[in-house]
Amino acid sequence: MLIPRLKSSLFTCPGEEGLLAYDSLSDRVHRLNPVASLICELCDGRRSVEEIASIVAPLLPEDQRRQTEELIMQVVEAGLLETSPAPAPMVDAAGLAKQLRAQDKLEAAYICQFHAAERDPEDANLWATLGELSHILGRREQARAAYERCLSLRPYDAEVRHLLIALRDEQAPPRADNDCIQQLYERFSSFYESNMLEELDYQAPQRLAALIAELMGERAGLEVLELGCGSGLAGAEIRGSCAHLTGIDLSSHMLDLARERGIYDALEQAEISAWLQACEGSFDLILACDSLIYFGDLREVMAAAASRLAPDGLFVFSLEFGEAAPYRLNDNGRYSHHPEPLRALATDCGLEVARLEQGYLRMEYGAEVEGLFVALRPAGRE
Repeated sequence: MLIPRLKSSLFTCPGEEGLLAYDSLSDRVHRLNPVASLICELCDGRRSVEEIASIVAPLLPEDQRRQTEELIMQVVEAGLLETSPAPAPMVDAAGLAKQLRAQDKLEAAYICQFHAAERDPEDANLWATLGELSHILGRREQARAAYERCLSLRPYDAEVRHLLIALRDEQAPPRADNDCIQQLYERFSSFYESNMLEELDYQAPQRLAALIAELMGERAGLEVLELGCGSGLAGAEIRGSCAHLTGIDLSSHMLDLARERGIYDALEQAEISAWLQACEGSFDLILACDSLIYFGDLREVMAAAASRLAPDGLFVFSLEFGEAAPYRLNDNGRYSHHPEPLRALATDCGLEVARLEQGYLRMEYGAEVEGLFVALRPAGRE
């Protein structure tokens, strides 16, 4: 009597119409129809072929019922089932998912990660990774479900809580909260530069530096403030024009990286709007390279920056472009902005647009991210 079971090398998860299955031995993803999916689910090592056939047969068209056992054996022959008397040792599904993701085999990684999370449902990290893979693959409902599960296990997780605002289609807050940004960059700091430069082809520092050079010419000896300085990628591009360069960042981990770069005269850990409001000095240049992508409503930070600009100064920053006006919180947790409302907001803050360009910002999951590169100056300046 044959008692089939899923191969130990096979990982499954729900698909649109049936199961998705990944065989780690053949390195193949299978899309199973509903009948094949049911057969696989019933093959748990406790039922014979005859018992499985008795369950499946009534669900088939009458003219196919006699071939049910043959259909089951076809699934065996396809390499999805095995009939060995004892189950093989379990494979590390989470570890395999990580390897597959590194090889850009995202669907296979997703299937294995789902298997890992289902097998260890109390591990919040497994659900968080499943949520991320779901998002990358455009499976929005699955991403929301995975992040919901993660948050139920880790209710203090500010980053996941922020992502769920978008995935639940709730009203977007004016900006990501401080805890979210700090948690994000604590995780991100260990691989930030390799990710941004080698994997994402990050162009914002160079784009903003070119914009500054075009508008400020060969001016040197500048008093410069960088908001959200990160590891110093943008600061390095403009250091040659600075008499004094101050970097502000909310993340102590990113400030450690900036300190190692050795280009800043001063570094402070602070929330940028609050720091600007408390500051008493003025700056020839205020730069925010990709730090405002965690702000939806830019009014507070723009007004604060305007109050600290020298009469001939510039406020230069990058944003992610979006079709929704004035802004939208996207499923990746970042805000995108439409360019037109920026002009009116600048006017309200006593500024005017010196330059507003749209163009390539970086790559993300194989697609180009469109950015806005903005330079504002005090209104009425010739």
